[in-house]
Amino acid sequence: MEDIFEVQWAYLAFGLLMLFFPRAWMRIGPLQSRKRQPRESLERFAQDGANDPDNKSVPLGRELRKGRNYVDFLRGCSGALALWHFSFIADGSFRPLAFGLQILISAIAVIIQSTRWREKVTFFASIFFCAGLSIGMGNFYSAALAFLFVCAMNPLLATPRIFMGTFALMLLPFNTLIGAGFTLAMVNTSLVLLPPLMSLLAKRPLVIFTRKRNLMW
Repeated sequence: MEDIFEVQWAYLAFGLLMLFFPRAWMRIGPLQSRKRQPRESLERFAQDGANDPDNKSVPLGRELRKGRNYVDFLRGCSGALALWHFSFIADGSFRPLAFGLQILISAIAVIIQSTRWREKVTFFASIFFCAGLSIGMGNFYSAALAFLFVCAMNPLLATPRIFMGTFALMLLPFNTLIGAGFTLAMVNTSLVLLPPLMSLLAKRPLVIFTRKRNLMW
């Protein structure tokens, strides 16, 4: 088998732009209105530790009404499609190299999208970005079915950390059985597990920022 390794730079650049652009940057810059500042202050208050002990689950209905979540989903999906299906042409001994680069870039992307730095580090539950990433990198139907299954289970999932952990674990059987293959299924599961694992290891919350004074673990 002939050894081949080519980088499709246009696709790779597009994938990196989609995957590495931080969600927080959507709210800054010259086009940001001063009217957005009160929301920012409430998000900062949520990050600093206020919480509602009666409801820490993912407010899925409200999250589905947020436009930025759909942008996150599309960024994750399009970036993963470009990275995993078009950026590298590799065969022979170079196939593990291309696969390793794809895993490394995807892991860095998840870390960027899930981490906020202000006075201290806070981990954001990048649910929609990870859903898009999972759909783009593997089998569309398996990741979509796993995400819909977890959304249906949401009333039983007490926190964003449990939501993301359940989604990650559901990706393994769905990806394996429907066609993405066990290796890619393991990689996909590991990537989605990164945010909850990072928050556990750092002993910091995994949060969903909201207008309400609400911090969810």
